[in-house]
Order: sequence, then C-alpha cells, then structure tokens
Amino acid sequence: MPAERLAGLRWAISPVGELAAALVAVSEAPKASRRHRHIQALLSSGHLPTLAAVSRGYTTYLPELLTPAPRTFLPTVEDQLHAVVTTPASTVGAQFTAFLIGGQARSSRCPWLRDGQLARADERVRPRIEVGESELRERLARELHWLWSKAMAPHWSQITAGFEGFVERHGAVAAREGLGNALAALHSSLLWQDGALKVAADFDGEVGGEHPVTLIPSLYLDRVGLHAPLRPGEAQLVIPIAASDHTIPHIAPVLGATRLAILNSLAEPRTTTELATLHHLAPATVSFHLSRLLAADLVQRKRDGRHVRYRHTARARTILRPAP
Repeated sequence: MPAERLAGLRWAISPVGELAAALVAVSEAPKASRRHRHIQALLSSGHLPTLAAVSRGYTTYLPELLTPAPRTFLPTVEDQLHAVVTTPASTVGAQFTAFLIGGQARSSRCPWLRDGQLARADERVRPRIEVGESELRERLARELHWLWSKAMAPHWSQITAGFEGFVERHGAVAAREGLGNALAALHSSLLWQDGALKVAADFDGEVGGEHPVTLIPSLYLDRVGLHAPLRPGEAQLVIPIAASDHTIPHIAPVLGATRLAILNSLAEPRTTTELATLHHLAPATVSFHLSRLLAADLVQRKRDGRHVRYRHTARARTILRPAP
C-alpha cells in the first residue's frame, strides 16, 4: 500500500462493518470464542437465512455492500443499513456474481487473489442468494438489523468506548513514534517498509491508487482485513483488537493485539531475537513493543551472559489471569 494513500488516513467505527467481520470470523473459526459461538447460534436460528448463506459461502471475497464505508467517525447503524438497502441493483448483481461465481468476476474486484482463491461458492448457498437484486439487498438489510439487535446493540456503547480508547492511544503512539511505527505496531502482520504499508497475507500483489484508506477496529476478526481497496472513498483496513476468552476483556484494546501476543509469550524468558522469530516480526518492532511493556511494568529484563532476556512481571500475570 503506497504512501500516497496514507495522506488521508483516518479511523472510523463501523457498526455494519463489525457485523460483516462477525460473519467472516464465524466462517473461518466458528467456535473460536464465546462471541463467535453466539453469532453462530444466531445464524443457525432460522431468522437469518441469507446471512447464514453468505457466511457459509465466504471464501476470500465479501460483497462490498456488507461493509459500507463509514462517512463519519461513528455513523449510526441506521445510516449504514440505509446505504445497504439503497445500493444500486446493478452493483448488487455484480458483487454477488463475484461472490458466487468467482473466476474473472472476482479477480477483477480483487486482482491480488491467486487462482485457488477464485473458486465458485458452495452450491448449497446459491438458492438463498439467487433472488432479484432489490429483494436481496432488502433481505440483507433486514437480517443485518435483526443480527445487530441481538448481538451488538446491547453492548455497543461499551464496545465503542473500547474502540475510541484504542484509537486515541494509537494517535498518541503516532505522535510520539511516527505514523510508520504506529501502523506497524497495530498488528504483527503489518510492516512499514520502503515508504509503504505491507500486509503479510496469503495473497500476492500491491493495492495501488491515491484515494485514502479508513482504519476500522474490530473485536471479531483476528487478522487484518481489507475491504473495497480499489473503490475511491470506500477502502477500509480492518484492525483486530480482540481479547482472548482467557484474558480480561479490556486488556487487548489497551495493549493492542501484537503487544498482547508478545506479553502472553513471556511466561518464560526470551530474547528479542527469539520473540521476533516466534511472532514473525522485525527485531526493531519487538524492541519497540518491549520498551512500552517495560515502561508499563509488564515485563522485566535480565542479562544472561551476552543476551538480555525478557519475562512478564507479577503485574502482567495478574492482568493475564483467566477470568472466573
């Protein structure tokens, strides 16, 4: 992702985007956490036949109308559902053709996908999706609203508070360390190198263009997601900040997924090089995270001959203790 695209970089919270993240997360790991299992149960309830088919048929491409671009920092779910239901019929048809058929229809929207990622969707999902475009977008909007009311609405104020705190902390890191370091610190798959943001993924290629990218925090995804990167005004990079079932719910948004992963791996002493190898990070990135964990009294260091080894502190063990 070239530097030109980062000039208009901003954060936003996306209610419907988080629903889409839940669909993708459940398709990839249906029993990964209590949140995942709850979404899976709702998809199996019979109230969400179209969304259940989308989740079942997902491979590498999700139709863009399910991730409407947030026009403000915190749009309402009603505004975003309106964007879903007013998507032009021709656009709905093109997106779901790419979703169901794959091949050239999908590669034209996602040119970085490999041949093996362009296969047709499971034939069992087609009957739920192959309806008129107007009816399909209305079904999707109704089902998204129902899923929202059951899965997100009761906790949305708490979720957004966590998102807002995470965004504020990221802004402070960017101010102190520079944008490149701040972006690389968001997730272990991100790397700022040669003036561009690189994402380690099972895809090949570069996402060019000059239109800006919006960063979207997500509790459901455990990897970085890329939505509509070729569409001006629509490009979104989804950043996971999820907490494990085995940690206090608020600790991951506070630390960030990468820093939390490093902290979890320090039950035994490790060097910077060992941590870099374990987490597939550059040693400089590990050193940056360790400096912040040291300042927070979450890790301690001890020289062992020619090496310096790090281990988490009693305070960190208290934070990481499984919830009752």
